Formats: sequence, C-alpha cells, structure tokens
Amino acid sequence: MGLVQFEDGNVIYYPYVPSASAGYVFMVLFGLVTLVHAVLMFKTRTWYFIPMILGGICETFGYYGRGWAGNEPNRPGPFMLQLMLILVGPVFIAATIYVTLGRYKQMMLNEPKRRCSPTSFFVLTDIISFCTQIGGSLVQVTGDLKIMKIGDKVVLGGLIFQLCVMAVFLALVVRFYRLAYRTILLRGRWRWAVIMLAVSIVVIWVRNLVRVIEFGQGFHGFVSQNESMLYIFDAFPMISVMILFIIFHPRFVKPSVDRSKA
Repeated sequence: MGLVQFEDGNVIYYPYVPSASAGYVFMVLFGLVTLVHAVLMFKTRTWYFIPMILGGICETFGYYGRGWAGNEPNRPGPFMLQLMLILVGPVFIAATIYVTLGRYKQMMLNEPKRRCSPTSFFVLTDIISFCTQIGGSLVQVTGDLKIMKIGDKVVLGGLIFQLCVMAVFLALVVRFYRLAYRTILLRGRWRWAVIMLAVSIVVIWVRNLVRVIEFGQGFHGFVSQNESMLYIFDAFPMISVMILFIIFHPRFVKPSVDRSKA
C-alpha cells in the first residue's frame, strides 16, 4: 500500500513520467468550465454553487500540478498539489449536488426550508469526507512508512464512507423523481434535470470506487501504473459532471405543476 515508493533512499512519486500536455489540457478545460459556472452563479444568484466553483478550482490547480509534474516528476511540490486537489475536488462538487436536490424539492413540491434536513446531513458527511481525504493525502510524503500507511487507510476510509453516503443519496433522488412524476406535468426540463443529478452521483461514485482500488493496490497496482486510468475515470467524468450542471442549471428548470394532481 502507498502511492509513493522508496528506492535507495530516494522517493519515487510516479511509476511513469506524467504527461505534461494532458495535465495542462485539463487544467485549461476545468478553468474554462469553472469560469462559466462563476458567471452563471453571479447572473442567477445561485450562491449554493460556490462549492461547485471551489471544486472546479481544485481540479484546475490539481491538473496544473500534473502538468508541472510532467516537467519535474521528482519534486514533491507538484505531486502533493495534484494528489490533494484532484482527490478532494469532487467532494466540493458533490456538496452542490446535495444542495441542488433540496432546492428542487422546494421548487417542485413546495417543501418548506428546514434547518435540520437531509441536505444538511449530506453536506455534513461531505465535510467529514473532505477532512479524511485531505488529512490522509498530506502524509504521503512524510517519509515515515508507518504514518503513510495510516494515511492510506484514512483516505480509503473517507472514500468508502463517501461511496456509502452517495448510494443513500441516489436512492433519495430516485424516490424524489417518482414523487415529482406523480405531481408535475410532463413538460419542461425538470425530468432531465433530476436524471442529471442521478447520473452525476453515479459518475462520482464510480470515480471514487476506482480511487478506492488505487489506494488499495498501492504504488505497484494497475490503476497507479497506468496514467490513462486517471483521465478516463477521474478527469473526464468530473469535467462531464460540471458541464452537465451548465446545461441543466437549476435556475433554468421551471416545471409546470398540475394542481389537480397535487
């Protein structure tokens, strides 16, 4: 276990030389998408999209770290930058997804705002996941094998915990869709918007599962040994989720309510 390797007293951060071009390409993509989200947030006053923007910033600078590591693969700075930020970026994005479901409930089913709600619970679990993942990743370059193994287990625990929480949240999204389907007329974009929530959660769930496998297998595992796995199961899925939230932005979802059904 462990995402770095010690050989002859030297630390090896990657089993390959990271692709600088791929890192910088995704840095630009995440930067542009994050900028669009920031403009939409100010234009529509959807302030609960701040975590989405923070997640995009994490992804942007995380892939800057990947590009930097392509030129200097033996430096700890770019390794820690990409490890921490790419690891925790989806945690912020998930927080926006959790809040969005609560907003849909208020918009479509006229549910009142509550201080203690399922949304608050999921945001709290997101904070726990963030703390465990950032804490576990910080010790990856300490040089103390015992501490590093503990850090691996902490990150694994945070990822597995997030997998369980997301499975529960997906069940709530499906339940909400069925309830809204019986209440709302079949026109408008609301159905696709709710489906987008479910798809986003599934995408992040699969991404976290691959990360669990990566930390479980360690430096010599298949996931760690193949750089393409990062881009196929992390970079591309997360940029897709952010783009989906631009296409189906909650501010533009205006369902027509059939009061007779209600």
